[in-house]
Formats: sequence, structure tokens, C-alpha cells
Amino acid sequence: GLVGSEMCIRDSYGGNPGRSGHKLSMRVSEKIFTVRQQAAEMFGAQTENVAFTANCTHALNMAIKGVMQYGGHMIISDHEHNAVARPVYALSKTRGVKYSIARTGETDSETVENFRRLITPETKCICCTVASNVTGRLMPYRELAALCKAHGICFIADGAQACGLLELPLSDGFNFLCTAGHKGLYGPMGTGLLIINLSLIHISEPTRP
Repeated sequence: GLVGSEMCIRDSYGGNPGRSGHKLSMRVSEKIFTVRQQAAEMFGAQTENVAFTANCTHALNMAIKGVMQYGGHMIISDHEHNAVARPVYALSKTRGVKYSIARTGETDSETVENFRRLITPETKCICCTVASNVTGRLMPYRELAALCKAHGICFIADGAQACGLLELPLSDGFNFLCTAGHKGLYGPMGTGLLIINLSLIHISEPTRP
């Protein structure tokens, strides 16, 4: 039964990974690495560029705050979850971040054009959901990724509603792909992934006197 399963897991994986050299600790470390490998294969990433997070909100906060820590301008869509909207608003108050909200058009080409019009020399990134959690609207994420690449800016994607349901390899143009474990990936609550394509990322530091 369930109690027996819990005891089996405890007896097999009841150690803290990376905190000791005994068998249980090593076994958990190996299991974690295996899952990171599997996630990397699923999204076309390098294993070392797959990080576990507490959830998608955590992953998005890490990506957004990492890219925008020195200020600058970013663009989000009008379909963003609070996991994006709230940290962006907070950064505008604490870090001087400027942001614009791109309107979702009736067509994908109109949506992309609405983003393009908002790009300025200060723009560091676009952060956009792949699929809306409210309407299910699929955003033109590949076209937005191409737009980011053309302008040398970073693309952060919220894949919480889409990862596991759509094929979303990093080769689609994602710099940061953030997702939850408990939705389309059928994992447990309290898990998330931050998947990174470091080869496409350049984050400039502030000019120092």
C-alpha cells in the first residue's frame, strides 16, 4: 500500500544529495542527475543548464530578476500570469526597470508587430507566455524568438501551460524556458524547471565610473 511505498522511497532515497558520501546520498544525487538529463533531452538543452525550482513562478522570477537586475527596458504581453506581471511591476519600483505591455492582436503577425513597435535601444528582453492559462491562446513564440534574435535581446518564455503538451525545444529560440512540474509534465506539486540556452545570452552590466 501507500505506507509501504513511502517506506521503500525512504529506505532507498532517504539521504540528502551532495551533503554526504554515504550510499543513500549518492543514490539521490544520481537520481536527480538522471531526471535533469531526461529534462535536457526533452527540451534539447545541456544537462548542466537545467535547474530545478520550486515552481514556474520561482523559475520566472529567477530569469526576470537575473536579466533585469541592472535596470533597462523589457516587454511583456497582455496575457501574462501574475508570476510575470508582479515581479516586473516590483522591479519598476525597486530597480528602475521600464516595461511595456504588448497587445495581443487578432492575428499572430499583428501580435508580433505590436511587440516590435515597443522595442527601444534600452530593451533587454521580451517575456511572454507560450499559452495563456486563462484563454488557452497560443502566442507566436517562435516568431517572437526570431524577433528577439534579430534585435539581440533575450527571450524568456513561460511554458507552464504548454511544456509536456507541445514540443518546445530550445532551438525554437528560447533563452530561458520556465515551467511547472505538476502540469503537462505530470510531476508532483512543488517542482519546476528553469532551462537555459547560455549560448544566446549576453547581459550587459551597468557602466561604472
